[in-house]
This record gives sequence, structure tokens and C-alpha cells, in this order.
Amino acid sequence: VGPHGDDVEIRGLRIRCAAAGGRALASAPVVQDRAYWEVHIKEVAADLSSRILVGVAANLPGGSGEALQQELGASARSYGVQFGAGGVAPLKLGDVLGVAYDQAVFPVSISVWHNGALMSAPAPRGLKGEMWPALFLAGCTVDWALGEEHWKSSKSCPEGFAAVMPSR
Repeated sequence: VGPHGDDVEIRGLRIRCAAAGGRALASAPVVQDRAYWEVHIKEVAADLSSRILVGVAANLPGGSGEALQQELGASARSYGVQFGAGGVAPLKLGDVLGVAYDQAVFPVSISVWHNGALMSAPAPRGLKGEMWPALFLAGCTVDWALGEEHWKSSKSCPEGFAAVMPSR
């Protein structure tokens, strides 16, 4: 895991954020045409206020502390699909979210799965240049499975997609 908001705690693949919320970016950008990764839900708030946005964002110069506190989609060159409170599906312990990012064609596309079911989401706009896998979370703890060895729903990975490759 790379740059992240002040309220985001990182321990290995585990990412936790209190109620305020914060953004986390992967440690490497998407360098291949088609990438897939997963997010495994490990803890959610008892009051159902937990939420997570999965998607991509630009890694802005200087760490851009302000952007790391904003939801995906609230800043330029970022996009996220929300789960949990106010999202496309409720968030429960044990859920698996899959994300496929396709920049082989124009315009780029993002597909998201919830426990193996493809979710309907608005088309991303304004995603140009180098993009990084990104999360925004509030009131939950997740494991971020960027490598294939950590995936739980590899059947959701579309043909021709692969794990995020580390940049050289």
C-alpha cells in the first residue's frame, strides 16, 4: 500500500479506517492494459454506517494530503463505486469486492463485482494518464488483495485480466 490519508491505518495487506474516512492508493500504478484486484471485508461497524469506495485515482504530486481525505470521485482524476451506507449494495463481514480496470480501449472502463455478482455502475469520466488502484473507506477494516495469490473470487476475474504488476 502506498500513499494514504491520515486516518488510514496500514498493517501488511490490512487497511483500517475509523468513521472519518480516508483514501489509500496501491504501491504501484496500473501499468498493464487490463488489471484485476480484490478487497475482502474483515470488519464493519455495528450501526451499518460502514462504507467503502473501490476504484482508481491519480497519485498527485507531493502526496496531496487533501485529496487523500476525499472520497473517490470527489477529486479530479479519481473514480469509485460505493458499497455499504448509501452504496450499490450493503456491506457485510466476509464480502469480496472484485475490481477490473480496462485501459486497453478508449474510454477506459471499470467493472465491479460484489460476492461474484457484477454490479451496475456509472461509466468513469476524466481518467487520464497513470492511474493507481484506490480505496476510500470509513468505519471498516479490509484486506486489499492486489496479488493473485490472495484472491478469493478468481472466477470474477475476466479473461485477459491479471493482477496489478509492480512497476519497474
